[in-house]
Amino acid sequence: MAAAGALTLCTSLGVSGIGTNAAFADTYSSSAIAMNANAVTKGTIAAGELAVVNFAPVWGDKQANKEHMLEIMKQAADCAVKMIVFPEMALTGYVSSSDPESQAYRMAVSQAETTASPITQEIAQAAKGYGMWVVFGTSERIPGDDDHAYNSAFAISPEGQVSSYQKIAPVEGSWATPGSTPVILQTPWGLMGLSICYDTYANPEIERYYAASGVGLLVNPTATSRSYTDIDNDGVKDGKGWEWYYRNRLESISSRDGMVIASADLVGPDGPTAADGSRAYDFPGGSVILTGGTTYAAGLAQDGTIAVGTAGLLTNDRALRVSVPSTTKVANDFHPDYYAKWYGELADRQESGESLRYSFGSSDGPTAAVANVSAVWADKTANTQMMLDYADIAHEKGIDLLVFPETILTGYDSTDPKGSADAHSSNAEVNRQLAASDDYMQVLLAEKVVGADGDTTRGESVQRMAAKAKELGMYIVFGLAEMPEGGPVNDGGTNKVYNSAAVCFPDGHTESYQKMHRAGSEETVWSVPGDTPLMFEMPQWKGKDGSALKAGVNICRDGHFYPELGRFYAASGAELLIHPTATTGNAWYRESRIGSYTDRDSMAAVTANIWGPDGYPLDAEGQPIYSVNDAGETVSSDKPVAGYSYAGVGRNPFHSTSLVITAWNRKDGTRFNYLTGSALDTSDTGAGADLAATQDWTFAQGAVDSDNLEYRTMNLSAAGFGITNFQPRLFSKMYDALAQRMVPEYAAMYTAPSALDASALQPSIDQAASALTKTDTYTAESLEVLTSAYEEALSLRDNTTFGSQQQPLVTAAAEELDKALSALQLVHAHEQDATDDAQNNSDASSPSAGTGTDTEKQPSSAESAVAPDTADTNQDESATNDASADGEDQDDSPLASTGSPILVMAVLAAVAALTAGGLILKAKRSV
Repeated sequence: MAAAGALTLCTSLGVSGIGTNAAFADTYSSSAIAMNANAVTKGTIAAGELAVVNFAPVWGDKQANKEHMLEIMKQAADCAVKMIVFPEMALTGYVSSSDPESQAYRMAVSQAETTASPITQEIAQAAKGYGMWVVFGTSERIPGDDDHAYNSAFAISPEGQVSSYQKIAPVEGSWATPGSTPVILQTPWGLMGLSICYDTYANPEIERYYAASGVGLLVNPTATSRSYTDIDNDGVKDGKGWEWYYRNRLESISSRDGMVIASADLVGPDGPTAADGSRAYDFPGGSVILTGGTTYAAGLAQDGTIAVGTAGLLTNDRALRVSVPSTTKVANDFHPDYYAKWYGELADRQESGESLRYSFGSSDGPTAAVANVSAVWADKTANTQMMLDYADIAHEKGIDLLVFPETILTGYDSTDPKGSADAHSSNAEVNRQLAASDDYMQVLLAEKVVGADGDTTRGESVQRMAAKAKELGMYIVFGLAEMPEGGPVNDGGTNKVYNSAAVCFPDGHTESYQKMHRAGSEETVWSVPGDTPLMFEMPQWKGKDGSALKAGVNICRDGHFYPELGRFYAASGAELLIHPTATTGNAWYRESRIGSYTDRDSMAAVTANIWGPDGYPLDAEGQPIYSVNDAGETVSSDKPVAGYSYAGVGRNPFHSTSLVITAWNRKDGTRFNYLTGSALDTSDTGAGADLAATQDWTFAQGAVDSDNLEYRTMNLSAAGFGITNFQPRLFSKMYDALAQRMVPEYAAMYTAPSALDASALQPSIDQAASALTKTDTYTAESLEVLTSAYEEALSLRDNTTFGSQQQPLVTAAAEELDKALSALQLVHAHEQDATDDAQNNSDASSPSAGTGTDTEKQPSSAESAVAPDTADTNQDESATNDASADGEDQDDSPLASTGSPILVMAVLAAVAALTAGGLILKAKRSV
């Protein structure tokens, strides 16, 4: 095992406060903690108080792994650590298998823990002694199910209480049953949410639920090694591809919702050893602590990359502020009521038998273009002509889909509309209208969008763009202010309209999408949110099954900060996301946020951003170049333009990227981009933030320059949503619960579950506790069976995270415990049976002598449930052959049966100590 000290970063820290507990007498958790008026949601984790571990487990040997964890915990305590996070399945070693006969599958299930198991309780007692939070991964037993287990994270409070989170979307094969319960814990620094690996990377709904509940600390035990491979054939695995994936997923969460993330990964070879000495898995380590997007408090090497390949403990090198995220507040257009409905629709389809997995499977996608342009402020005539000119250029280049930025028809900036305060357009006619109206510019210039070919009730600009799309046989998407049916919406005395995207189809008809999640002045002064997703088919392109390409539309913040809509599109079968935007976010922000839909949800993306100045022109003193006189006529100062109203003099914030993104699709014959590690292909797009690459572009309002057009043909071979164990019903219920708390007058979709009622277990628990002390009365084999059932019952009795939906587990646990109690065998009866058998076997005159059919003693269930053969080379579901044990002594294996009397007595001794502690705990706290 690699030396942990190689990565220890806490030796210089003080050790004050060791063994003291925070003032949280009951840190046991349930989702109700988030609604507690006294919940602590803000705090500071001091430098050195939070630790993550690159952990190298001994596969299948819980005892060895426990001892190593205890050693690391002692090391952490000596460094004043207050919370330590071990990786996914750290206690057992990692397993991925769907073959119930394989060694790996059997190990994961047979070695599964409960929160009341002796090993877990030993770790809990150590945590209590150190006054430390401890989180670690293990497989967890399921009452009444001997063929499966949960992939769980156990979280132990400084008081020694154990909570369990079951991985909601396990990808480890059929041995792992999906969980259904988010877990929130109260810590001294704020609320903590638990999430395991793929839950974190591929299911943003879980993290979003946590964020909306006030969680500011996300703990992520993980076992990930995607793209951790030798890319230059030097015999050493390279972390570049893995690091890109890891950063993309974690940084998106941290930057979007401001969470502190503690992520602990396994390190080194893992899994059963094959006959040739190879191991099924090899993990990079790379545990990190990060906050605010790309700010790392632990885990980076000196060159700024994530350190890989070394086991050990890492602590935060700076203080970390835990606070309540802002993007999951209804006041900021977080819409849990929308999301509950969307995911409910997906669940209805799934439950009716429809698959929510798709595969487009065709490299013949549309040629898509993004226009890097900015609008002439408040001049629809000039901006429409600019878009028409670009459409003609695009047609010459064979473009099928042309996307312009958000609000490109009018410009993005808004300003005080009172009187002539906003009459600063270069268009004299528009200035007269602005001076005469107290409505915001976007409201005054809004147009009707939806209509059939030839519909003259649509706005003039929309009609012209629709006619051009029909003429060229092209899809054209552009941003504009959309007039609602019936006119502007009056919101507190202010007229408002939609911030929309118009979609012009090759047949001349038009549809619209209204932005749901607004930002800045658009949110506060001139727009109202939409509530309806827009998906449409593009039948010119067919997937491998003959189905038409499907696209979904969202705008700017919808895609950058609110993943729910994009996920709804992908899970509904969309292979393409169209995303007009107006953002000053940098290139990393753009690619990581929008690229996540491609890498995570297998949905290609076309995102067009404003590129150039926005707002009305200013002189060097910051005064408008254009204004109106008392006669309402437009006058110009004729001074040189030194800036624009959106950002001010000398600043040009819209200088980021537009992108056409697909999966890498084994381009150049490689699994990912070996130069960057990226799994995305943005070929020939995304140059907007590069000054050298854009030196031939035109950075000006209303400019038409073919160099500003980026385009490429899209390979959609890898497109198609395919999240493993996707649970839309669960997510619908989670968002419904949030909506009930957050949205006034919301009508609940579901009945809230009640608390888990485990009271029926107590009489049998008391009876079992008594029986387990009578090791001279009952056989070791029958007590071992009882021990297992007893631990499961204790775990459920003290569970505060489950609700009534898990009530069947209580029934199963009660049945198992009662069955084990009924099956207890008396020692003297067992010995007498053995004596009778021996006498019968020695009687040569017995009719059954020599056949063994009547007199052979059948093994008990405990004796027959032996561990897998240690020479079994079947590593996971991909293996096809099992090797024989070849006479090896199975008791030498860490997986050997605990059926021998000596080992059983050791187990019972631990359980006896646990029983006393469990009963004391029960006396202090009701179930």
